[in-house]
This record gives sequence, C-alpha cells and structure tokens, in this order.
Amino acid sequence: MAYHYQGKTRREYSLDFSVGESAFNVDDDVRLVQTLLHIVYFEPTSDRFRAAMPPLDDVEDVKVDGICGPITKRFIRHFKSQDPVKSFDLFPDAVLDPFRNNDPNSVGTRSGKIYAFGVLLIMAFRAQDEKGGSNFVEDLIEDERTHPKLKAALVATRKQPRQYAR
Repeated sequence: MAYHYQGKTRREYSLDFSVGESAFNVDDDVRLVQTLLHIVYFEPTSDRFRAAMPPLDDVEDVKVDGICGPITKRFIRHFKSQDPVKSFDLFPDAVLDPFRNNDPNSVGTRSGKIYAFGVLLIMAFRAQDEKGGSNFVEDLIEDERTHPKLKAALVATRKQPRQYAR
C-alpha cells in the first residue's frame, strides 16, 4: 500500500511495491502512480513544463482505477523516455520501483540508477510548483480529487517500503 512520510520540507509519498510491467501492482500503489502521472501530464502547470513533458497524443487522461493496464504501462514508458527525465539515467523498463529509506534520490542496489518512482514524485512536485498556488501533490490526502482508497492508504507512514523489509 502506498504511504506518506515527512520529507525534508514537505509531505512526500512512496510505494510499498513496484508498479508496471511484470511488477507486484498492488492497487493502492498503482493508484498513486496513476495519480502522479495524471498530475504530471494533465493538471495545470507552466507552458514550459507542458512543452517539455507532453502527454501521449492518443490518450485523454490516466484513469486512476488501481489497475496497471496497457495505458498505465504506456505512460510509465513514455515518462521514462522524455528528455527532462532522461537526464536522470533511469533503468530502461516499464517499471517504477519504490525508492529506499524514503529518499527519492536513492539508487538501486543492483542497477546503481536512481529509482524512477522518485523521479516521478520529483516531476509531479515540479509541475505543481511551476503552476503556483495550491499544490495537489502535497495535499493528496486532503484533496477531493484523490481517489478515496488512495487517501485511506496514504494516511499510513513507514520508514521503508515493504518490498525491502526483511
């Protein structure tokens, strides 16, 4: 289940398990990914951000339903392929793994690359910061647009995703 933690300057979020192609795809984790993809690609932001991060041409929105279907997987691949994201040198697959130790800048123990979910969280915050005003990402637990099941999951806090618990 997705959860929140207190970041250095604001509330942040993480997955418990990986989302995407051949991943765990726990419904609340998928909902968090879908919500952040929606924020990056469809919520109001600056013209500069939208030009750098355009959505897929043939999809109207990312449906937040907790199912990691073909559209969600396409958006994960699309996200990882875009120029502002390429600079992070992500692992080239259609998976978003939870980052370790509630650190969006942490790197994988095998790949040595930053976790793509951390980059998605960073880009969602950036999209909202460039818009100005209230920040949908910071307020996911309180915002009326957040899926009720995701809100319920995000109330939980943890120091480490369950995928890495021993």
